Amino acid sequence: MNSEKLAAIDLGTNSFHLVVVRVLENGKIEIIADEKEAVRLGSGGGDLGLIAEDAMQRGLATLDRFVKIARSHDARIRAVATSAVREARNKKNFLNLVRKKLGLDIEVIQGTEEARLIYLGILQALPLYEKKILIVDIGGGSTEILIGTAGQPNYAVSRKLGAIRLKDRFFADEPLKPADVEKCRNMIRVDLSGVVEDLHEIGFEIAVGSSGTAETLATMATHLASDSESEAQTAADEDEAQGSALNSNGSDLADVRLTRAGLDRVVEKIVSVPTHHRRAKLSGLDEKRADIIVGGAILLQEIFDLLNIQEMLISPYALREGVVADTVARRSGGRSVTPDIRRNSVRQLADHMLGRDTQENRSAWHTATLAVRILDQLAAQGVIQSDALELNDSLLLEVAGVLHNLGLQIAHSGHHKHSYYIIKNTDALLGFTRNEIEVIAQTARYHRKALPSSKHSEYTALTPELQERVKLFSAILRIAVGLDRGNKQSVENLTIELDGDSLIFQLTPRHDFPARPRDLSLERWAAEARADALKKVLGKSIVFREA
Repeated sequence: MNSEKLAAIDLGTNSFHLVVVRVLENGKIEIIADEKEAVRLGSGGGDLGLIAEDAMQRGLATLDRFVKIARSHDARIRAVATSAVREARNKKNFLNLVRKKLGLDIEVIQGTEEARLIYLGILQALPLYEKKILIVDIGGGSTEILIGTAGQPNYAVSRKLGAIRLKDRFFADEPLKPADVEKCRNMIRVDLSGVVEDLHEIGFEIAVGSSGTAETLATMATHLASDSESEAQTAADEDEAQGSALNSNGSDLADVRLTRAGLDRVVEKIVSVPTHHRRAKLSGLDEKRADIIVGGAILLQEIFDLLNIQEMLISPYALREGVVADTVARRSGGRSVTPDIRRNSVRQLADHMLGRDTQENRSAWHTATLAVRILDQLAAQGVIQSDALELNDSLLLEVAGVLHNLGLQIAHSGHHKHSYYIIKNTDALLGFTRNEIEVIAQTARYHRKALPSSKHSEYTALTPELQERVKLFSAILRIAVGLDRGNKQSVENLTIELDGDSLIFQLTPRHDFPARPRDLSLERWAAEARADALKKVLGKSIVFREA
């Protein structure tokens, strides 16, 4: 990876961003190209229900340019989309259009995963790894809030509050009215009430803002303070100028700090201007943001007030740099915090749904261990070609094994289908792509009852490669579930031997004190009853024996 180049594209509600980087030997990244384009993909005061045809064409044109830039550097491309695409009813039309015209696949990420990637991006820019930091990222359609320490998210939430969404709901008509400003404030306070309680309980050391709204407000605070300094020429004003946004070198965005007093002055100035045409003339405000800055400014001010923030660092890096960092980690065997973030989120979800240190929880993790052992043994025997397995495959099977019985919390009847719904729709799983979550969910869904079928729309929506993984993983999981039929972790280990067209599963029983092996007759019977799916996938007979 010494000379590898990667490109990350962030399809935001307001703007699309591209960054192209060179991956250095030490794993750090060097930016070699950076582009941004205001696309306005999302609009609408409620749900971002549809991507308009003209917005699709603007997005396609921008992506075409970004892809050409990335390919001119021979960079591998990873593209992610946030709330505008996430919420659009016609997102498949847009995604298919991009795939057809540009050959580009776009990952649609959930809000909490967006927050995690933003956190990774910020850690590439600011020396805050050991600090307990609060991150606020105000986008066009949503706001992501996260508290993290040492690369681990402690809390992550995404709210449907964004600069474009607030503009369309409260400030679509001009001139700007004080009553609309107050309505906007009230709605924000109500929406964030539960989140604020959680954040106060968890606590944080340093607040960090990222993306366009925070950067713009910090820049405006600097200009406003500088204007005051020029007029008054007093030492007090000089102090305010430095405290509002930039420290003395003034040139590096990584040094930006936005104070509460500086933000209050900027918001007061913004809401005093009745139209976006006049607002566009304010110092430090990009005219393309003049119509949406009102909602974003009020939102950040309310967050400052609700959380009693006195000063916020502004990060030059955000989602796209986080995508690069995450991609580097995935392609280098997980040499970062990412794998632990994944497993920790799985453990937290299992503890929440199954109870911590319960028999059901212990059985779930043991089942997952057996499933991964079966996969490893099949690869070791050459039954599955190891080069056909990807880096994350054993992790995806493990997660499906841990979570396969979550649906029992809803009802025993059809609980495999309930497990699918919970896994697919939860925001608790961090660090997984949309396709990975779908594979996990479908593996859990097919751990019992019907086999994967062309009659099932969710299954046929997968690519052929992912369909094969679901078939294999779910067939393995069926046997692993059988091998812990009594929920007592009686099968301590297993090996698989290939004997002609037969697979011999050698089961090692757990020994009770003083060295008496457990009876595995129940587990053998249950595994045999569930082995047909794997026989079908591999085209081999299966025999279970006790070692």
